[in-house]
Amino acid sequence: MRKLSLIVLLLLMLAACGEELPPSPPPPGGEVSAGRALAGMAGAMPKWAAEAKNVAVTPAQPYWGDGVVVSASNFDYIYSNGYFFNSKMRTWEKFTLQGEQVKDWLKGQAIGSLTVDAGKFEQGDNYLVIYACNKSGSQWDCNGKRWMLVIFKVMGSPTGAIPELAFVDEFVLNKVIPPFAPAGTTAEKDNFLEINVIRYDAKYKAPTGLNVLVHVFNFNTRAEVDKTITHPELFLTIVKNGVQEYKGHKVALFLDDKDHRTAVWTSGKQLIYVETFIKDFASKEIIEGYLEKYPSDLVTQ
Repeated sequence: MRKLSLIVLLLLMLAACGEELPPSPPPPGGEVSAGRALAGMAGAMPKWAAEAKNVAVTPAQPYWGDGVVVSASNFDYIYSNGYFFNSKMRTWEKFTLQGEQVKDWLKGQAIGSLTVDAGKFEQGDNYLVIYACNKSGSQWDCNGKRWMLVIFKVMGSPTGAIPELAFVDEFVLNKVIPPFAPAGTTAEKDNFLEINVIRYDAKYKAPTGLNVLVHVFNFNTRAEVDKTITHPELFLTIVKNGVQEYKGHKVALFLDDKDHRTAVWTSGKQLIYVETFIKDFASKEIIEGYLEKYPSDLVTQ
């Protein structure tokens, strides 16, 4: 009898656990199929889609060949598959999100990555969708059973086709930094307000598929670096509130409400900017590698 009671209790617990998860989402693009072409975006939001909230695409304006990080946070559950719109084939293609897995769902927050392939993304507006739910009382709120539609702009061919591109490996670490492997480098012209710089970029991928992006901004003079790091519209707030000592170096750390984590410091005529959505700055190996190459001379504001 005791054994039977335990079995019944176990079944009840499993049933209760099953009720914890939201119902499965409909296919993106409507009820026809997951590959249905995107329609209606010239006007209002499609009926099957909702405006995105608590979803970030970094960088927001990538070039062909760039990798982007897609993250969602502040939800009870996020569906473990997102979809991007292949504007060449006019179909939705699946990509995987990662996080704390519960069957087909991720608990609390999720992160994934995409490569902006010129064979799949047109220049201009492009689209991806994420499905996420919060529980309100005993009911699931999943944006009315609609996918959240994210619009991001692809800039086309990299403006990094500049002479400085030949020197990118002198500025970034294009090598394995265990457990991270290099996943692409580039260089392009950039600016901070009226100050022009060359930005050298490197992306690193962990075995889990999570990405760390590093930007090394090369200024013409140290005075330009100081003007940028102390500008109230740029880095002043981060430097004032986020400076910490890390292995003898001053590094400004920042975490926003979308779990976007950055580490910033200066070194001579360079400003180093490391960004990730990995929890607790688990990208410390990347930070340490760049601190060795670029010792911090950040001045506390």
